[in-house]
Amino acid sequence: MTTIAEGFKDVFLAGVGAMALGAEKTQELVEQLIAKGEITVEQGKQINSEVLKQAQATAERVGQQTQTVASHMSEQAKTAAELLKEQGQSAVSMARSQAEMAADAAQKDSADFAAALKHDVLEAQMAMMTPEQRAEFAAKAAEIAARDGKAE
Repeated sequence: MTTIAEGFKDVFLAGVGAMALGAEKTQELVEQLIAKGEITVEQGKQINSEVLKQAQATAERVGQQTQTVASHMSEQAKTAAELLKEQGQSAVSMARSQAEMAADAAQKDSADFAAALKHDVLEAQMAMMTPEQRAEFAAKAAEIAARDGKAE
């Protein structure tokens, strides 16, 4: 932002310098016309005065326009900075949400995997049991399930 403001300042100063140079050239021209007798000294003073007034009015107008533009650019820079900050905060929030979702999915997947593994281990154990051991196991499982059902 400071480089833009400095740029406007340079343009303004260049304009003032150009007006000063123009005023000097006008002064020289007026002096030449007076020397040739084409205008009077009083007319020369009047021309110089008028040129000076116009140059000052133009300088003031350019200065005001420069300040207005600089003010608008400053406001736009602030707005852009605020938008960038909001986008950064949104990105952080979104990343956190995605990390939480990934952690939840991983936890669910590990719980599902543990349940499936437990089921597979039980099936493998039952496959190695004799029919009597299976009946005994089934009775014990029914007893545990009934006890857990009453506890809830």
